[in-house]
Amino acid sequence: MSEYPRTWAEIDLSAIQHNVRVLRERLTGARLAVVVKADAYGHGIVPASRAASAAGADWLAVATVHEGVALREADIEAPILVLSPFLSMEAEQAVFYGLRASVQDLEAAEALSRAAAHVGREVAIHLKVDTGMHRFGAPPQEAASLAVSIAKLPHVRLEGIWTHFAWSAGAPEFTAEQFGAFQAAIAAIQDAGVHVPIRHCSNSGALLKHPDMTMDLARVGILAYGVSHVRGAELPLRRALTWKSRIMAIRRVPKGDTVGYNMTWRADRDSSIATVGIGYGDGYHRLLSNQGWMMIKGSPAPVRGLVCMDQVMVDVTEIPGALVGDEVTLIGEGVAAEQIAELVGTTPHEITTRIMSRVPRQYIY
Repeated sequence: MSEYPRTWAEIDLSAIQHNVRVLRERLTGARLAVVVKADAYGHGIVPASRAASAAGADWLAVATVHEGVALREADIEAPILVLSPFLSMEAEQAVFYGLRASVQDLEAAEALSRAAAHVGREVAIHLKVDTGMHRFGAPPQEAASLAVSIAKLPHVRLEGIWTHFAWSAGAPEFTAEQFGAFQAAIAAIQDAGVHVPIRHCSNSGALLKHPDMTMDLARVGILAYGVSHVRGAELPLRRALTWKSRIMAIRRVPKGDTVGYNMTWRADRDSSIATVGIGYGDGYHRLLSNQGWMMIKGSPAPVRGLVCMDQVMVDVTEIPGALVGDEVTLIGEGVAAEQIAELVGTTPHEITTRIMSRVPRQYIY
């Protein structure tokens, strides 16, 4: 029996390494940055980062300064790019830990310049250009003047320029528009006499659907963990995460009785209902109520009733050998993160990142 009797997530680090090698082979001359934000999409930021780096990832990318600091404190020395905006109070920490910071305006760059002067080291900056998401980034028409101003700041090195596609997997025309706007911004910066050595816009979807848009670096997240949200462009990847629990109880439910809160499911026959030891408090999506399934002994067990905070009830009437203590697969063989995401109307990114910290991770090497 696993040392985690109630629930646990098995993380296959060799699968992450395999995936990184597959992704590296797809790149021709470009660097690979593995995105490890949000606890490496639920896989564990430090173990996943070590595995990715050992397999050949050139860079790591995080969402926040805090995540970057956690990697540095774990003695991870790879280049780390912070993708999201930061507060001025975080600038000195970003510089001290040698993080590469994304900026969208001169104020952020000046804060980094002051911090670098105080710390006594140079800071690498990546200028983010907003080509259509309207989330974070400088307007393309202002990129050149901004780059000129940043290049003049002391203790600052304008190392990169980047943008992010809104829907590279499903909107080819808009992606092409974004790419065109990005190229125009780069050309304007070059015409202004500023050399920016690293240009990047390719994410997981673009790497699969628009490989011609891969420039100097590709930022790959969900693919590194063996999960794909892009149909028709599969790679030989291995899933790194399997989420498991156990049957905690089994009871007979007579025909006509209801199961769970709010009486949302009524038995249409005498049924055998198992209580599984996880719930939405562990990250199991409540929208899976009465429509999801788990795998028990290789067979699907449909969710019955509403998902509770700490338990879920499933139907094992058609699994006569089911016993208390049996393993239950929530994500894994027979129930993929992509399938769950489609069922509840979200992305597989959310399905894996929502697995809570009270679910222990068991690492397989």
